[in-house]
This record gives sequence, C-alpha cells and structure tokens, in this order.
Amino acid sequence: MKIQNESVTEDLLIFDAHCDTANALLEPSFNFIKRKQGHVDMEKIGKGGLKAQIFALWVNPVYSPYRSIKKALLLYHILEKKVFFPGYGIKVTSTTEMSSAMRTNKLACWLSLEGGHIIENSIEILEFFYSIGIRSMTLTHSKNTDWADSSGESPRWDGLNALGRKIVTQMEKLGMVIDVSHASDNTIEDVLDVTSVPFMASHSNARALCDIPRNLPDDLIKEIAGRKGYIGVNFFPVFLNKNIFDQVSKNVEKYKNEHQEIIQGREENPDLVNKAEWALFRKYVRGADRVDMNAVIDHIVHIADIGGTDCVGLGSDFDGINSTPSDLTDVSCYPALVEGLALRGFKAKEIRKIMGLNLFHFLKQFDH
Repeated sequence: MKIQNESVTEDLLIFDAHCDTANALLEPSFNFIKRKQGHVDMEKIGKGGLKAQIFALWVNPVYSPYRSIKKALLLYHILEKKVFFPGYGIKVTSTTEMSSAMRTNKLACWLSLEGGHIIENSIEILEFFYSIGIRSMTLTHSKNTDWADSSGESPRWDGLNALGRKIVTQMEKLGMVIDVSHASDNTIEDVLDVTSVPFMASHSNARALCDIPRNLPDDLIKEIAGRKGYIGVNFFPVFLNKNIFDQVSKNVEKYKNEHQEIIQGREENPDLVNKAEWALFRKYVRGADRVDMNAVIDHIVHIADIGGTDCVGLGSDFDGINSTPSDLTDVSCYPALVEGLALRGFKAKEIRKIMGLNLFHFLKQFDH
C-alpha cells in the first residue's frame, strides 16, 4: 500500500510526546537551527514535518534531594533563550494555543517535568511549575522518589505512599497531566485507584514484545486506554528488542567499575556525575544489534491491538537516547514512518491519529 502525499502528509499533524532536546541545548555550542549529532532542530523539523512537541525538562536524579529545581529552571531558561525568544517555537499550555501557534507555522511547544524528584516533595513547587506553563510530569525517572516507585529499582513503597497520593491528587485538581512512563506497575495501579482522570505514558513500549520492567504489560495498556489515556511509543532500540536490552545490560556491568573510578570522591558534584553518566550511556550500545522502524511499528501495532488505535502515538525520546532505529534517526524521518505505517496496513485515518491526532485529542481533555 502506497500512501498519497496529498491525502495525508501535506496537512498531517505530527506531534511527539517526549524529547530531551532541552538538555542538549545546554551545551553552549548547540543551537536549535542545525545540529549535526542532534535529533531535533529546525532543519530536521522542516524536512520531517513535525508540528508540535512535548519538551521534557529532565533532571538526573543525582541532583536530588536539593538541587533539582535549579536544574529544571536552567532547562526552562535554555528553551526560552534558544527556541522561544528567537521565534522558532511557541510555548503552549492548551490545544487552543497549540492550534494558534501552528497557524503561524511555529512549532507548538508543550513542557513537561521528567522525574517527580524535581518538585522536592513539595506540592507548592508542583503548583509553581504549573504556574509557569508546565503541563505534565512523570512521577519518577529511573530511581524511586520519596513518594513513588520507579520501574528501574526494587520497590520502596509498593507504588505510591501517602505523599504520592496527595501529589497525584493535586495534579488531577490542577489539570496537570500525570505521566506514568518510568513508573512501576504498582505505582500505575495506584494512580488508577487514586484518580479518575485520563493519564499518559508518554514514552513507553509493550512488555509483550520486549519483556522489561520499563515497558507496559497488556493489562495496564488496556487500563490506560480505557481511561481515554495516551501511550507514546519510544524509539530506543533497548526498549524495543529484548536481545538488545540484554546486550546493553552486559555493557552496563562491563563499564560499572570505570564509572565508579571517575566519580569516586566526587559524588557531591552532580554536574560531574551527570556528565560521567551520559558519557558511559553513549558507550553502552556499542556492539549491540540494530533494528529498523519496523520494530517501532511492531509496538504501535501491538498497543493498538490491545488498547485500540485511539490510544497510541509517538513518544520518540529523541535527544535522550544514544541509538535509534537505522531508518528513524531523527525527526526528518517522520515521512518514512508514515510510509511504513501504510505498508503495514494502517488506513490514512488511523495514520493521522497515530502521528499526532491521538495526542492532540488526549490533551484537549485538559483544556480549561
């Protein structure tokens, strides 16, 4: 099946639920016009047709417990300085504002916090971030917080503790999107119990296809979809293919001692630890198998089969991953993904939903 450009691609809303470009832009030599090594910049956006993007303010948990807020604000500032003030993109907080930005041919930019540790256990700080335009937050990153369990560590709370339930309840009251990517299964179950609102997993895959704790089991895919929630498929090969995950896990062990030597005696310097972790992160994928975009499409197909076509879309994790599918290397490749979805039998209407309309309609539920 060949998709016709005039029927889909020219007026397609391409909207991705997660990228870490803010962190990349902290590098003084990087700008948002063109980056050789980057996944998201204006040149690639022009080629790929990206119309809207959720930018994560990701703060490494090593900045906990008392330095996360400052780091998040620096990320917010760098987006203002390099994206919003020059006029490449417009910060939006509703689908009405998003539509307005796109009518002026500007990238519509939503903002999220990645990692509940950023609010430093404070509902007031959560409210502050909401007041400056942050519209979603992942409850955890790879480490447990003082109030919620991550999929990346052994359980501390068996889900949410009392403070976690208060924070999630306040997010519901504010109309701030609850994001369960990185959260443990029990944490997600507790979100289902504590709240009645739709929520999302902005950049998570299907555990049935890649059996790792970071991915979603079928029963939770059904629950999220049943809430009119959203699941963005992550492009990271490590989360797409279990063999690659196992290969990378061996590399993690291989480089563990090297990392400890680098940071020994410097654990109180989170900037240094963060830089060392990222340098090693780039090494972890060396020698691992490759996948192409069909691995991404496999997860889209599975989530659509389990939860329905209306719940699934893009959650690339671009600029936060150290490898990509061979033919889905950055945002310029989105037209190829459209073709790939068509070749796999998705109809034009379904492709429109997957490429962006599902995420738009999910967020529209939070418009005031």
